[in-house]
This record gives sequence, structure tokens and C-alpha cells, in this order.
Amino acid sequence: MLVALSSNELKETLSTIIGNYFLQGGIIMKKMSMLLTVVALGAIFICTSTVMAGGDKNRGEIGTGNTFENNCPDQPCFEDAPKPGSSATLIMQSAEEISELDATEIMHLEFIREEEKMARDVYRVLYGIWGNPIFANIIESEQNHMDAMANLLAFYGVDDPVISDETGAFKSEAISDYYSDLVARGSASLIDALLVGAEIEEFDILDIWKAYDETDEERIQKVYQNLYEGSYNHLQAFVYVYELVSEISYIPVLFWTEDAYIPKFLEEETEIYDYVMNFETQAGQKQNAKQQRSR
Repeated sequence: MLVALSSNELKETLSTIIGNYFLQGGIIMKKMSMLLTVVALGAIFICTSTVMAGGDKNRGEIGTGNTFENNCPDQPCFEDAPKPGSSATLIMQSAEEISELDATEIMHLEFIREEEKMARDVYRVLYGIWGNPIFANIIESEQNHMDAMANLLAFYGVDDPVISDETGAFKSEAISDYYSDLVARGSASLIDALLVGAEIEEFDILDIWKAYDETDEERIQKVYQNLYEGSYNHLQAFVYVYELVSEISYIPVLFWTEDAYIPKFLEEETEIYDYVMNFETQAGQKQNAKQQRSR
């Protein structure tokens, strides 16, 4: 049904329609504007947060300031990189950093490792020949010394020169030759075997004293101290049995030589043989205490 409208009514109707159109459009535009504003603010917030955190999403960096996801500010980092631990953990890791050893320290570690094996191997052979329990007792101690040196080598990342546990197998030609000489002399008689044992312990003590003085690594020095004090006990035992069997006073083989090494913790005029023979190690003190209690 068509209705005739006056010009004024037509204008009024059209204005209402157009007004409603623009009103609705304005609301829509207003909503779109608000949405865009929110998006823009969000983008600004993200960018600001990234900058303040010192991070870059493309590099996978996180944290505050110059803290990076895998602690690598000077190289590419990735989002799947391992995260660093807490500050306390990082401090502990830093404190446990392994010192780099010099050539002399490494040489001593390698040599003493084989030196302890030489002692163990010689005692194995001599025990097999003479059956004296002193050799069997000290074999176990020398094995402990070998193990202590192996642990040091592993800790500092130094290759172990002992590639075979076979008796008489050595990397060092000097040690191999000395081993052969010691076995040959010790095979002559029980008395000679006891003299060989005492000589080995003198050799060990002098060498470990020197190695102790030529490192500032407390971890290494502590092991060396345990080793040379253990050798004090071994020398005392060999000398005691030798003098008991031979009825002859023991004369040091290496301690009395002109080039015998005097450790820094001793005065130069110290008679090192007397010092060692009169030194009571912790092991000796415990043994004496045990003997006193059993009486």
C-alpha cells in the first residue's frame, strides 16, 4: 500500500533513516576504534616489556637486564635452550670451576699414578716369591694410593697413563726400567726384598714431597699429604722387619744422597730420615690407640 508523503514528511523520514544509519555506524566505528586502541596499547606494552627485560623474542632471551635464556648474550640463543638455574646455583657452579693445571702439575699427577702402580706391582711379585705378609698388607694400601691418583686425574680431565692393570705394564719407560731392576734385586733374598720395599718408599716420599711443593691446588696437596704420610708408615714397617730379620741397622738409600729433596715445610738442616721414622701419622696414632685399648 503506497502512502503519499508530503515533501516535509519525506524529508523527515529520510533524515530519520539516514540518522539511524549513521548512528549505528557510529557505534560500530566507536567499537572498532576502541578495539584498535586496546590492540595498540597491548602492542606498546609488549614492546616496552621486551625492551625493559633486555630480551628479544626472535633470540629467545628472557629475564631482566642482560639475563639471557641460556646465559649467552654474545651468541645466538634459542627458545628451547636450557634455562639457567637460580642465582645460588650459578654461584655454586662458578665456585666449583676446575682450575687449569700447568705442565708440571700434570706431569706429577701422571708420574705418581704410575709410581704407585709400580710399588703395588713390585710388592705383588715379591709377595708371590717370599710370602711375607708385609708385602700383602702394603699392596692394599698402594692400591688405595693408585685409586686416589686416578680420581685426581679424572677430576682435572687428565688422561690416565695406566691403560692396563696388568702387573709390570707401564707407559713410562723410566718407571718400567726401575720396576724391572727392583724385581730383579728383590728376587735374590727376603732381606733384599725388604731393602727394595724400603727404597721404593723413600723414592715415593721424595717424589711426592716435590710434587706437593710444585702445586698450589689444595685438593691435590691434600691427596699428596695422605700419600706421603702413608709412605712414612710403609718405610717404618719395612725398616722394622728388615732390622728384625737381618739384625742389621737400616741405611737409607735415597734420603742420604746430596740431591735428596727437602720439602718446604721442613728446615733445610732437618735430617729427613729421622723425621720420617719418628713421624706419627694419623693412621699410626689410631693403630697405637687401638693397641693400647686391647692391652
